[in-house]
Amino acid sequence: MTQVLRDFPVPGRNDPCPCGSGKRYKHCHGGADNAAPVAAQHELQWAIGLHRQGDFDAAERTYRKVLFVDPDNVLARHYLGVVHYQRNELDAALPLLEASVKASAREPEFHNNLGLAYAAADREADALDAYRAALSLQPNHAAAWNNLGLALQSTNDGDGAIDAFRRAVSLKPDFAHAHWNLALALLLDGQFSAGWNEYEWRLRLPELGRDRRSYPGPLWNGSPPAGKTILLYAEQGLGDAIQFVRYATWLARDGARVLIQCTEPLRPLLATVEGVAQVLRENEPLPRYDAHLPLLSLPRVYETNLESIPAGVPYIVPADDTRKATREALASLRQQLKVGIAWAGSKAHSNDRNRSCALATLAPLFDLPDMAWFSLQHGDAARQIDSIAATSRLVPLAADATLEATAALIAELDLVISVDTSIAHLAGALARPCWVLLPFAPDWRWMLRRADSPWYPTLRLFRQPRPREWSPVVSRIAVELAALVAVKLS
Repeated sequence: MTQVLRDFPVPGRNDPCPCGSGKRYKHCHGGADNAAPVAAQHELQWAIGLHRQGDFDAAERTYRKVLFVDPDNVLARHYLGVVHYQRNELDAALPLLEASVKASAREPEFHNNLGLAYAAADREADALDAYRAALSLQPNHAAAWNNLGLALQSTNDGDGAIDAFRRAVSLKPDFAHAHWNLALALLLDGQFSAGWNEYEWRLRLPELGRDRRSYPGPLWNGSPPAGKTILLYAEQGLGDAIQFVRYATWLARDGARVLIQCTEPLRPLLATVEGVAQVLRENEPLPRYDAHLPLLSLPRVYETNLESIPAGVPYIVPADDTRKATREALASLRQQLKVGIAWAGSKAHSNDRNRSCALATLAPLFDLPDMAWFSLQHGDAARQIDSIAATSRLVPLAADATLEATAALIAELDLVISVDTSIAHLAGALARPCWVLLPFAPDWRWMLRRADSPWYPTLRLFRQPRPREWSPVVSRIAVELAALVAVKLS
C-alpha cells in the first residue's frame, strides 16, 4: 500500500495567499510592497527545487533561511514539516504541519500532507479528519482520495476504502498507486476477479515492477500452453514467490514446459515444485522460450476465485538428505512439543512496523513447560535473542542457514508460530501446522474475519483485536499451546 505526497505547489500571483489572509498572493507574501518576503521568494523556490530532487538536507537548510528572513512564510514552514515527515521525524514534522494548517486552513494540500504525517504516527482518526478536510476544499483531489482509502483500510473499513480508491482512479485514470491500492482492497474483500485485474497495475510502479529486468518476447495471455515453453519469474518478496509458485504445476499439467527465474535463496525449493522443468538464477542467460509472465499474474490468467484456489499442500519439499539430518538432530526431543518461531519480517516492507513484533512481546510463551523452541528468524531481528533472559531455551537459527535448511527444520517441527512473513508461507507450502500472528489491518491474502486461510489449509490465523495490541494475541496463543502440550503428554 502506498501513500501519495503530491508535488510541491507554489501559488500563482493571483492565487489566494497560503498564509490565510484572504488576499491574493501578489498582494500579500508575494507582493512587491513586502520587501522581506519578496527577498525570501528566490530562496523558497531554490529550496523547493532541492526538495523535489530529494536533497532533504539542503532543502531543510534553505527553508530555515527563508523562515529566518520571513518567519511567517507558511510555505517554508509547511515544506520544512514535509522534509521531517519524509525522514520519519514525526515529532518535528507534526508541529510544523499543524501550524501551517492552522495558518492556512483553506489550503487542501496542507491538510493532505498533515494526514500523511498523522497516518505515519498511527493516528488513524486524525488522518481521516485531515484527508476529509482536504477533500471538502478540493473534491477532485485524487491523491487525497487515495490516502483516505488507505486510512479507511487501516481501520478495516473495506467498503469505504474501495469507494475512495475508485474515486481516485475515476479522477485520474492513470493513477497507478491508486489502482494498486484498489487491487489490494478488492482482494482483501474477496472480490478476486476485479482485484486480479487491478493487481496488474503493480507492474507500472517503480517499487514493485517497473524498471526491473525486461524480458523479450510476448507475455503469456492464457492461450493454450501445450507444447510451449513458458518462463515465469519471481517478483516482490520471498513469501509472494512461495505463495504463487503453486500455479507452475497447473501450467505444466496444461502441457507447458515451465521455467522459473528467481533469487538464489529460492532456487532449491522452487525446483521441487511439481512440473517445474528448470529454475534459473537472476541474470543467468535465458534459454529459448515462447512466452513469459510474472508469477503474481497467474491467478488472473487462471481466473482464480475463492473456490478455485489451488490449495493442495505440500507443494514444496526439502531435500531428503537435509531433512534426514535435521530429523536425526531432533530425535532426542520426541517427548517435547517442538515449536519454531519467527517474529519479524523485512524492515523494507512498507507495513513492517505493524506486522512485526519484538521478541520480548512473545516472552511469556517461553515459560511454558515441555516445549523445545527453535528460532526461524533471519536477519538483524535474530540478535534480540541475546538480550532477553526468557529466551535462554530458544535455539538460534544458524547465521548462515539457507532457506532450504530452514525449510528442512520447519518440516520436522510440530508447530510454527510466525508473524506475517515468508516463514508463514513456507510452513504453509510444506503443509506444516502454523499459527500466524496478524496485525489488526492485515495484508490482503489473509482477508478479514476468518481464522483459516484459503491458500494454506494447515494455517490458523490469530488477529489483533485492536491496532498494535499484541498482548491479547500472545495470551490466546499461550492458552492454545498449553492445550497442545497436554494432548501430547496424555
